[in-house]
Amino acid sequence: MFATDNGSDRATSTEDYQNTCVEFITDISKDYKDWVDRYQLTGEENNSRKTSIDNIAKTTNIWILKYANTIKKVDIVMNDGVSKMAESTAGYPFKFEVFVNNMTRYAVHPIGEVRVNIRATPRQGRLIRIGNYQKNQLLLVNSSSPVNFAVSSESLNGIDILNDYIVIDAKNCQKHDLISFTIIVEEYNGSYVTESRGYSTLILVS
Repeated sequence: MFATDNGSDRATSTEDYQNTCVEFITDISKDYKDWVDRYQLTGEENNSRKTSIDNIAKTTNIWILKYANTIKKVDIVMNDGVSKMAESTAGYPFKFEVFVNNMTRYAVHPIGEVRVNIRATPRQGRLIRIGNYQKNQLLLVNSSSPVNFAVSSESLNGIDILNDYIVIDAKNCQKHDLISFTIIVEEYNGSYVTESRGYSTLILVS
């Protein structure tokens, strides 16, 4: 899910756009928490998802103000935050985490090859694999400088436990560039997909 960037066309300065997007993130976080209530979850799960949304909104706004010094970077951070809030709203029915430099969700990495560790464990009797973000698109990647990525074919096949790497080539990035990517993992029973979830990560190139 991505926010419209029409506001960037009307922004008079990067600072103006930063402030507009900070307000947007704060406002939309309330909408996502309303959606959590509609799921009628247990009290503990309800609180957990809302806390996650609040933390994402707070961290996203910090990154917008601290690291997003161009309108393009503001869009990258804002849309990453929206994706993360949507993911937290939906929750994870199976274990799924993504690590960069032993950090999750928000990471710092030097220029060069970024090794992204994907770990996922399906529920009993099911298999797990990396799926497409959408048809003919494996990952969703947004970056302030061009990047490429490579995925091992084994990760695209169903296995009992997923613990593999995607390598992002960030050699053409500059210091303080931003990279946001979303990985989709599918849980399936060998015949059809039973659950699918995304996990978004934002990287500051150092």
